[in-house]
Amino acid sequence: MPKYRIGCSGFLYDSWKGVFYPEDLPHKKWLSFYMKKFNTVELNVTFYRLLKKEAFERWYKETPPDFTFCLKGSRFISHVKKLKDVELPLSTFFNATAPLLEKLEVVLWQLPPNLKLNMKNLEDFVENLKQHPVRHVFEFRHKSWLVKKVFNLLSAANIAVCMADWPDFIDELPVTADFVYIRRHGEGGSYATNYTTEQLKADAKRIKEYLKLGKDVYFYFNNDAFAYAPKNALELGVILENIIPKSLKAKTEEAEAKPRKIRQEKKKISLKRIKKIPVKPTKKTARKTAGKTVSETAKKTTQKAAPKTAGKTAKKTTGKK
Repeated sequence: MPKYRIGCSGFLYDSWKGVFYPEDLPHKKWLSFYMKKFNTVELNVTFYRLLKKEAFERWYKETPPDFTFCLKGSRFISHVKKLKDVELPLSTFFNATAPLLEKLEVVLWQLPPNLKLNMKNLEDFVENLKQHPVRHVFEFRHKSWLVKKVFNLLSAANIAVCMADWPDFIDELPVTADFVYIRRHGEGGSYATNYTTEQLKADAKRIKEYLKLGKDVYFYFNNDAFAYAPKNALELGVILENIIPKSLKAKTEEAEAKPRKIRQEKKKISLKRIKKIPVKPTKKTARKTAGKTVSETAKKTTQKAAPKTAGKTAKKTTGKK
């Protein structure tokens, strides 16, 4: 049963104050206001830096059970390492974001526009992603990646290809997973386009067709300038509500209203995943651990030897007496 989620790429933008957010609403209450309008958010902050676990724990607690997060994968993995030798950085990323538990639905891996296809690195990266059981999507920005062998690899792993209006050559691509992921950056990647009602109607029809195919749809507006993102997202939601047939709407509502028991099971699985994630010890930790091990070993040795030594000493002392 398919579902769709419409939201924005982030929610902390000062330019939204007085336009989307009430003028007198403090920053710390912005998420609470945002989640009354939308049931999902795509966070770009994780692309630039990795937040502390406490931030993700707080967002998990502050949001309702049906709220979901999509995170943009670390640029260190996609832009610096270029998907190569990233097993440890991947573990670090997912260890930090693990407190989001079942509310983390998708991770977006955006590749740089100057990075050409490297099939070996992609295959290895996809294999590594299997250790982190959330939905994954690639946003390719170089045409060399848009070939059949890449689509086949992603399809076999149920990984989606992001569709976006910039660059325009990724606007319509093959569906390679059981979900579709679409982003709106603004014309020419300007982040400053106020989409027209006609454009939004076209997007609504597109979402409707994907839902008919049984695909979940995630749709995010990244045109944050002048608070266009929340404005367009809200309008798209209204348009979509009016064009979805009642039969399809019932299915999407049923998909949204998952039994709490199922969500709790997912939560348990997520907790197990946190425990299994390997984290490489630092040199300082290693020294402490090594010192502790040596100390404990010496202690155990002393304890084992102590009774025999005590016995011998007692006999000698008794003899002297």
